This record gives sequence, structure tokens and C-alpha cells, in this order.
Amino acid sequence: MSTKMLLRYEFYRSENIPDIVMHQKQAEIYDTISNQKSVILSAPTSFGKSLLIEEIVASLMYKNIVIILPTLALIDETRLKMTKYTDKYKLIFSSKQNIASNNIFILTPERLMEIENIPKVDFFIIDEFYKLDSTRSEDERINVLNHAFYKLIKLTNKFYLLGPNISSIPAGFEREYNCEFIPSDFTTVSCDEVFIEREKGREFEQLIELVQNFNDPTMIYCKSPKSAEIKVSDYLEKTQNNLTLTDEHTDAINWIKQNIHPDWLLIRALSYGIAFHHGAMPRHLGRYIVEEFNRGSIKYLFCTSTLIEGINTTAKNVVIFDNKKGTVPITYFDYRNIRGRAGRMTKHFLGKVYSFYTPPNDLEINVDFPWYTQDTASDEILIQVEDVDLKPESREKMQFFKDQDLLDVDVIKKNNNIPVKGQLELAEEIKKNIDHYNKLLSWTNYPSYEQLECCCNLIYNYLRFKRTRDEVFSGKQLAFLVNKYVQLNSNMANYIRYFISNDSRIDTVDKAVQKASNLSRKWFEFRFPKLLLALQQIQESVFKQHEKPYGDYKFYASLVESACCSPTLASLQEFGLPISLLKHLEPYLDLRTLEDEGDLDKLILQIKKLDVDSLSLDPFEDKILNEFIKG
Repeated sequence: MSTKMLLRYEFYRSENIPDIVMHQKQAEIYDTISNQKSVILSAPTSFGKSLLIEEIVASLMYKNIVIILPTLALIDETRLKMTKYTDKYKLIFSSKQNIASNNIFILTPERLMEIENIPKVDFFIIDEFYKLDSTRSEDERINVLNHAFYKLIKLTNKFYLLGPNISSIPAGFEREYNCEFIPSDFTTVSCDEVFIEREKGREFEQLIELVQNFNDPTMIYCKSPKSAEIKVSDYLEKTQNNLTLTDEHTDAINWIKQNIHPDWLLIRALSYGIAFHHGAMPRHLGRYIVEEFNRGSIKYLFCTSTLIEGINTTAKNVVIFDNKKGTVPITYFDYRNIRGRAGRMTKHFLGKVYSFYTPPNDLEINVDFPWYTQDTASDEILIQVEDVDLKPESREKMQFFKDQDLLDVDVIKKNNNIPVKGQLELAEEIKKNIDHYNKLLSWTNYPSYEQLECCCNLIYNYLRFKRTRDEVFSGKQLAFLVNKYVQLNSNMANYIRYFISNDSRIDTVDKAVQKASNLSRKWFEFRFPKLLLALQQIQESVFKQHEKPYGDYKFYASLVESACCSPTLASLQEFGLPISLLKHLEPYLDLRTLEDEGDLDKLILQIKKLDVDSLSLDPFEDKILNEFIKG
């Protein structure tokens, strides 16, 4: 290496991370941040944006750092990277942990809002910041992400936002918050694009002919979970004579047979080194599939936007087979996101994208910050903004909610990301029929079926966002599904068998698994407990005004959310531990002192002290637990 090259190499060497040399653009951005200026970075997937997160942590400039990530998979990945700094920081990834003097909070926006007494924040990071904008993200999550951003920026003006393919941010934001928006097309990975000329009626045969020439890991983008699974099934059927069995996934397959269903499509797919991945899958299986794809034991991965937007992978090739995201055509922004998954720095320096469709038109991609501009901000966002930060028209709009006497405004705010008008309409409904509802809503611990049905009707009619159905089409149906889930002790295999035997619309095992998994991920683990607790706040407020007894639903909400397991123990599902494993561990742990304190750290220490070999675990669960303990 020449002296000039050596000097250049040393100039970009990380000051804080051993054996890391940044590229020029990374070094420039880190220099800006280290000079106390906040940065909003738009750059391709392979830029190395996340390395800058570690550089900030390793610099030890800040005592308390908050990292907001869009998915639990990215939280898990980031947590593992940050374990090397646990001698300087405590890693906080749950509201069930005690906070130390120096902390790195690694959280989803929802988890951030659960932490009531967060200390002084010195620096915060938001990944995939484009999801603040309702035109770029799902309705149900943009409100809470905006609230998280607003909450954090009120605590500190030092931040780093990162995301791909953004042309501009709201005018005036850089000046007001002393930050710099840096758009960059710099990439460490080259990407070749190949456009496939579709032959009508032969598109799937063309896909087969294409991917069978690939030896490297290949992702095939599909528009929906159903589409991904159908394509895997069709691929297996049409290529069965050319497939080679593998025994690399034997333990996972045996676990799926026992805990999901022996005839699920994923079993057959894995036996040939093929898989699908989507947002309705059991979390630990989704994690396993990504890990095995990155390891190379899964060759073809049929996936949806869940994988494209929220998890880092090492795909050499990406095939865009569908040109929709659900029922909506993909935008140029979506196309660039998918395209960006081809290749990965240090793995594949040349990625290839094969598209069955001409890319959408190249448009300027502007990202709005609704809490800041307030032009398109929902009531759910504006109600969380302090009066001093509201624009005159927004202040006037919010005054109605502050002047009404149906429901205390603090209750509305506490029920974060739940329709504001729906909360008021619900309070009015209870007030109009107060004696009727007092009999049905003033329960504690376990509801009768009539009480549960009443709660579910109110939740479904007033508190959910109208587009959020996910297999549930009425409050009455929701009550039936929740009750059946609890009756079956939240056992997924039994729940799946119930649908196969009793639901006339379920004519395949795959449909039963997809329905049960979707209900579990979308409703039981998140939406139902959250909405039930919101209903608790509302009925308590109304009944107190009228000096009537009120209900306490915390136990039942926790029972459903934690799949009838200890709540603190169940939270370890976020680390990729299946609920079947956690229930197996329950008798070996002293959980009595943990539920009141909610100290997840003590629980993890107990698990690390277990003699795993004596537990007689299934080999798949044994492997997962040992990896968890080592990590």
C-alpha cells in the first residue's frame, strides 16, 4: 500500500471501534455528529448507516441514548451488537427493567411510550424515519412514532435519523432544530438490474427457470403472506423432480410438527432448503428463517415487505415477482427499498435485481413530520403535542377535546394511538346507558362471556382504527376468538386444530396456521390487550364521575398478551424464545418476586444459571435456549 493510500486509510479509521475503517461519507457524517450537530441521513441500504449508531455509542459522549427501531427483529440484532458495551451501559429493551445511570434504550416506539420515568436523554436515534409520514407507512403505527419523536425532541435536540431514498424533509426543520439533512446515493455494493420480459401465462415458469440458475441466497418479493405461501407451494409442486432433500433443518421441522402442525407447508419447504417469511409468522420461526437464510442453508426465500423493510439480510439476488404491496401498486420508494436488499457489504459486493415489472416512475420522495408541520396530522398526533407547539389552527382544533367534559383529556392522552373521537363516543355511549354498562363493565380479573362480549363490541366499534381487521370482522367474533384462545391455554397447535375442525372457511392446514398466527401476532399479543386497557381507563373515568364501581382488566389483558404464561417470562418472546419453551421453563424459575418488580434482568440471570442439559428440552428449543444464554 502506498504512503498516500495508507494515510487515507488511517484518516478514516474509527476512533472508537477497533479494526473498523469508515468510508469517506461515513466519516464526514460522524464528524458532523461529533461536532454537536444533529443529522438526518437518507442513504441506500448498503451505505452502512447502522455502523454510525455503534460509532456514537462507542464514543461514550452520551450517558443516555435512545435507539428507536421499527421491528423486534432489528431490536434483537442491535441488542446483540451492543452487548460489547455492557461494561459502560445498561441495555434497556423493555419497561420491565430497572434503569441504571448510563443506559442504551433499544426500543420500538410502542415500548418507549410504556416507560414512564425515562431519565434525561442525551441523544436519540430513529431508524426508518420515513415511517413518520402516513403516505409511507401503515396508519396504525405512524401516530405512536410521531409521538415518540416529539417526546424525544422535547428531551434533547441531539439526534440522528436514518432511512433510505428520501429527497427532502419539511421546510424549516433543519434551521429550527440545528440539524442537517444529508441525502446520499453512496453505496458500498454495486447493483445490477435485469428486467424480465413477461410471457403471459408463463410468468411462474419464467421465475422457476430464472432462480434455478442461482447458487447464492435469493429473495423473491411477493405482495402478501398468502401470495408468498402460494408461490412456495407452486414452486415445490412444479420442481419436485429436481429438488434435493437436506437434513439441516431437521430439529426445526420436528418442533413445527409438535407445536404448529405436521402438515404445514413450511415443513416441506424447509426440507428442501426453501422458506417463506411474512409478518404473521410466529416470531421465533421468522427469526430462525432469516438466520438460516443468512447462513446459506435456505437458498430461496419468498417474502413480503415485512422482511424488506425491517430486517437485515445477505441476499445476493432479489427477484421482484409481484408489483404490489398488499392490494396497492408499489411506489418508486417501495421499489428502491426492495432493490436495496440485493447485495450486502462484506458479503456480496455485487447484488442483482431481477424485476418482472418496469419500475414505477422516479419521483421526488418527500417525507413529512406530521407532529411538526401539522398539515396532515391526525387528532391522535396533535392531542400529544404541547399547547406551545401547536399552530393556531391545530390549537383551535384541539380546544374542542380540551373543553369537553365527557372524558378527562389525560385519559385520552394516556390511551396513546387510540382514536380520539372514538374514545369520546365510547364515553358518551357508556354515560347514556350507565346502569346497563355498569353491570357489564365493572368486572375484575376474569369476565363472564357476556361481559367479554360487551367489552369486545365496544372495542371493535369505537377503539380500533377502522382498517385494522386482520381476520376479525365484529366484536362478537373477537369475543369468541379471545375466549377460545384462553380456553385452549393459548396453545397454538390446539388453536390451529380447532380452526381445521370447526371453521367451514378453513379448508387447508396452511390457511388455519395463517389465521391462528395472524390472530396471535396482531390481536392477542398486541391490539386486544392495549384496547382492553384503554376501555378500562374510559369506563373507570366515567363510572367515577357517577360514583359507581368500575372494573380492573389488567389481569385479563396480561393473561391474553402473555399467552397464559408469566408476563415477565412471556416478554422473552421478543428474544426469539417460543412460548412453548418459556412455559417449559416456568416451573424451574422463581417468578414470585419478579411479577411485582417486573425486573427482567433478574429473570435473565435466573435462566442463565439453569442446567439446560437437565431440562429434557426438544433439540430445537435446546439450541435456541443455549444461543440465548450465550448472547
